Amino acid sequence: MNNKIKNIVVTSVFVAFLAFFAVMSGFKILNPTESSAAERRPLAQFPDDITWAGVVDKDAEKNVIKKFESASVDQFPFREFFRNIKVNFQMNVLGLKENNGYAVEDGYIAKIEPEFTKENIEYSVGRLSLIYNRFIKGKGANVYSAVVPDKNYYFAKDYGYPSPDYEMMAEMMKNGLPDAKYIDLFESLELSDYYYADTHWSQPCLDEVVKKISGEMGFKDRLSFNYTEKTLENFKGVYHAQSALYPKPEKLTYLTNDILDGATVYDYETGETYGIYNFEAFEGSDGYDFFLSGTRSYLRIDNPNATTDKELVMFRDSFGASLAPLFVEGYKTIYLIDIRSLPMSTLMAFDFSNKDVLFIYSSLVLNQKAFK
Repeated sequence: MNNKIKNIVVTSVFVAFLAFFAVMSGFKILNPTESSAAERRPLAQFPDDITWAGVVDKDAEKNVIKKFESASVDQFPFREFFRNIKVNFQMNVLGLKENNGYAVEDGYIAKIEPEFTKENIEYSVGRLSLIYNRFIKGKGANVYSAVVPDKNYYFAKDYGYPSPDYEMMAEMMKNGLPDAKYIDLFESLELSDYYYADTHWSQPCLDEVVKKISGEMGFKDRLSFNYTEKTLENFKGVYHAQSALYPKPEKLTYLTNDILDGATVYDYETGETYGIYNFEAFEGSDGYDFFLSGTRSYLRIDNPNATTDKELVMFRDSFGASLAPLFVEGYKTIYLIDIRSLPMSTLMAFDFSNKDVLFIYSSLVLNQKAFK
């Protein structure tokens, strides 16, 4: 093949490539994708109203050019394919340990958080304090608090990555709820207690956490710690696709016994009654929804085989969904409240008298303004 033919072929391929992406880009502008299932977030959209005022506006959230740039990145054709190529090249060819805030060590994927936002923690703890003072104080309740350390705490400690000030967060939790007994969980966990490609802890690894909490709250003697382990295949954690690495799926192991099998969960939001574990939810977009059917604002777990009349109220996030079942043997009833989605006014009708109350939220949630 002479040089002229080679040049024609190369030029033709290049022009075809540009034309293909021009057509695909035009298609994306006309039919943008609303959200990314892989990243579990809404994608930036192209601006509808393009005006000169919007072009010159210095506010990044209103500036048309900035909006278009963000949308161009989020709506780029075959975005997931190129994300995967980029991260694999950086980590497997260039030998980098981190990509877009995600780091990998010995198979563990963690999103590096170099610091907490004090304002966010103050807001979160302030909302918890408001709930205590308005609805619980003076009702004879036994009140406790705890911070669930996120995976990054152990990842940073084991591998030398930057880490936010967890001691500050713990102190703010203690000071914000001075009437609650603080339960320190940081020494009850290690990195291997968390999933490789997810933020959450693994339920069978919570033995020390359950012993610490139940010991401090006085219901340890009511727990048998006798469970059967069962396993589900093909668990893809939140970092599986968010990191664009797509590692091999993990196993999700859960604990059960006759008490848990006999317990029921009532959903105040939907009026439904179901079991502690949701096998249908495991097949959905977030396999961790297997525990208590995922993000639900107001649940009640009833234990018909209880040997006590004691009741527990847990203010919790998704970490509490896998932890609460391990408390079932210790109580007749457990109420699970997530104030990220439950209006505070709902608590006015709730009777906290003489109940155990546990505020337990992860550091990830406390570092956001997520509470209503």
